[in-house]
Amino acid sequence: MAIVPLLFSQLSSLLLIAIIGYAAVKKGIMKASECKPISTLLIYVIIPSSIIKALQLPLSEEKVHGFGIAVIFAIAVHLFWLVLTTFLGKATSLDGTARASLMYTNSGNLIFPLVASVFGEEYVFYACMYNAVQQFFIWTHGMVLMSGERRVTLRQVLLNINILSVAIGMTLFFFQIILPPIIQNTMVMLASMIGPLSMLVTGMVMAEKDLSGLFHSAKVWLICIGRLFLFPFFVTLLVLATGFLKAHPEELFLFQIGMLAVCAPPATLLTQFAVMFRKDAFLAGSVNLISMVLCVITMPLMIALFTYLAG
Repeated sequence: MAIVPLLFSQLSSLLLIAIIGYAAVKKGIMKASECKPISTLLIYVIIPSSIIKALQLPLSEEKVHGFGIAVIFAIAVHLFWLVLTTFLGKATSLDGTARASLMYTNSGNLIFPLVASVFGEEYVFYACMYNAVQQFFIWTHGMVLMSGERRVTLRQVLLNINILSVAIGMTLFFFQIILPPIIQNTMVMLASMIGPLSMLVTGMVMAEKDLSGLFHSAKVWLICIGRLFLFPFFVTLLVLATGFLKAHPEELFLFQIGMLAVCAPPATLLTQFAVMFRKDAFLAGSVNLISMVLCVITMPLMIALFTYLAG
């Protein structure tokens, strides 16, 4: 599949940046404690800018139609996973970091380039819809999981900069308000920093611990298997059970784009959350790194399986 070399190239670059972050701490160039200000910058400045920029797109009848399907798919997936992770949390000893790693994927800076190369630049819009829905869930349910808070208030949701950025981006999109080129260019530059800075932080976090036992951790491997294989497989069964694609086979590409996000490694944002909330950042980083290596194989396989079963 064309996705394999592209995915390998993208992930290899990100992994090299994680190695640079790891080496910088080990050599004393940086301190692991310096992760927190970088994470704060990512969460409150860079990611909101990238969300708004991603929705600076022309509106068309085709996009409105696809918008509805993409959003319903994303909401259904996240609600399904929310129920599943809640059940797993009660039935097992999985903590918030593990449950969030199973549920939230790298649906932005990893998936957008893949969609652009495999389907075409104009199809990135549908990946943006999945990412926009995930932003709502990750900054409500995901934040509760990672912070350990009992609940999130409506005020916290409405005033969260990332939720606000989704609302602003959607408003600009539907009213076709185009930002000045200089602002768009600034946002493009900021958005390009998400992947590198996230992986730099991941590498710095990993430098704090002894990595000798990393590949022997059953917990890490179980989370990786769940995230990359079991959860995408459950979504495949869910889509097939609806019978939608049997009635509308022409919409297959929309679900393939959504499945790319479904099959992705855990969101790099989770490592930033773990750093900020003083949770198990090493677990989040470990799952992230190993999943990124494994998804070079699992993502094409799961997309091929989905396409075959849906066809």
